[in-house]
Amino acid sequence: MSDQGRRRRTLFTVWLAAAATIALAACGGVPTSGNVTAGDVVSDDAELDIGFAPQGPRVNSTQEEIMQEFLLAAIDPQNDYAVARDFLADDFASVWNPDALTTIRTGVGTQRRVSDTELNYSLTTSASVSSDGHYQESSAETVSLPFTFVREGDQWRISSAPEGIVLSEDSFSVVFGEYSLYYFDPTYQYLVPDVRWFPNRSGTSVRVVGALLAGQSSWLSNGVLISAFPTGTQLGDGFVDITSGVATVDLSEEVGGANSLERERMRQQLSASLSNVTSVVMTVGGLPVTTPETGAIPAVVNPTVEPAPLVLRENQFGYASNDDVTPIGQISGKVVELGATAVALARNRSEAAVRNGVGVYAVRSGATDPLLVDPRAGLAAPSIDNAGFIWSVPVADGSAIRAYELDGTEHIVASAVPVSDARVVSLAVSRDGARLLLYLDTAIGPRLYVAGIVRQDGVPSSLGELFALPVVAESPLAATWVDNRTVATLSSNDDETLIRSFEIGGPSALLGRIEGGVSIVGGNGGADGLRVLTTDGDVFRPRGTSWQRTGISAEMLGTQQ
Repeated sequence: MSDQGRRRRTLFTVWLAAAATIALAACGGVPTSGNVTAGDVVSDDAELDIGFAPQGPRVNSTQEEIMQEFLLAAIDPQNDYAVARDFLADDFASVWNPDALTTIRTGVGTQRRVSDTELNYSLTTSASVSSDGHYQESSAETVSLPFTFVREGDQWRISSAPEGIVLSEDSFSVVFGEYSLYYFDPTYQYLVPDVRWFPNRSGTSVRVVGALLAGQSSWLSNGVLISAFPTGTQLGDGFVDITSGVATVDLSEEVGGANSLERERMRQQLSASLSNVTSVVMTVGGLPVTTPETGAIPAVVNPTVEPAPLVLRENQFGYASNDDVTPIGQISGKVVELGATAVALARNRSEAAVRNGVGVYAVRSGATDPLLVDPRAGLAAPSIDNAGFIWSVPVADGSAIRAYELDGTEHIVASAVPVSDARVVSLAVSRDGARLLLYLDTAIGPRLYVAGIVRQDGVPSSLGELFALPVVAESPLAATWVDNRTVATLSSNDDETLIRSFEIGGPSALLGRIEGGVSIVGGNGGADGLRVLTTDGDVFRPRGTSWQRTGISAEMLGTQQ
């Protein structure tokens, strides 16, 4: 059976179960286990296939039936939720805003009568999507939504209800799609995703471009990421047309004054954000905006690394393949001589940040000796960014983050990292150099944050707003970047260690369990590129829903920038 057929059959089965109960059961959803995968691509050509056609109100339906069937009809966003609006009173139908908030429920909701013309719908929720497409996971909570009813003619209709819609976990991934809006890092070398969620319906590309022009999320603003579009740029009257893979995007007159390089960067943002198109044509007032060749190197969207794991083993340091370790130029010998306990290798493979019992060193190829840049005691494993700055912090003081140049010049990185009774478990800069991952152990449980890096003239100066990810209350062991929009943690619970992924702006997932895990590093290919080192010195990799030995042994796993 095709994927489309399976989805239709699953949807119909869940819908039948929903219709059989007084509570809503809406259909498909947010994954809570398994690998993190890319979301749907933008397309205005296909209508949402939900496997059945929601019907409007039936004659002489009760208030309970009207509410139940209205919630069910909200699964279909086509024609601006036209079927769902049929259940609303005339004056309310025109003002109800289904896009204001999407509440994702767990389990089955219940109805309770409040008065002759009022019902409450109670549900448990642990996630929601805001009007601008921001997905947020949270602790489970019970909410109660009030609905009031009025007679129109001799039929009941909903006269007031909370704005937005309610979807079951299972329905969410069918009704909504994941869309990455792309913005530049300050060097314009990388395009960095800002993940949003929008209903899969005709015209989604208009919403994607509109959101892109509106700007990045607050935690990625203030210089963390940059848009090439001039301030005030909006969609023009021609909006967005996608035909045969070519996207024509009509923009306001601000774009007309941009130079060739700026126009090329705008085109790159649009092309990356409208991920299924083969080319992008920009217009102003319906007239094409030329984008001459500038010779500029296109920005990198998702940087990759050497697929072989980076290991320290038996006085050898380098890329491991079964019994062999391939050294890295003049770096490997220096790492071994330092007695490294943690290594972060720069993208150019000629620089590294190395921790040993003394502190953190800058290690470079050539005749230059390793330089002790951070002699503070009790340091966490360091990180090195793509600009050559070494990031270091004491385990006992998350507020004392420093960025060191390779010559030892120290820069204080201001932040709002909570420091009360907090222990730094992991610190890691993303491969695009725009964001910092922090995994903390606090008196009230673990905390997992991603923060934008603010730089002054290229030098790290502060962290932006902390973006919290919904980490589970387990003992934290390590954290790493999986790819450009996902991080992973290693944590312990009783006698086992657990691997979890957290999409930045999306759902979390349990990726499996392993015995004796001590460290985790990312690679290529999303979660498939993860590697976990155990106390026995074995390196594991994911295979389906389990983790298997790679045949590689190591004393330490290094991080590749």
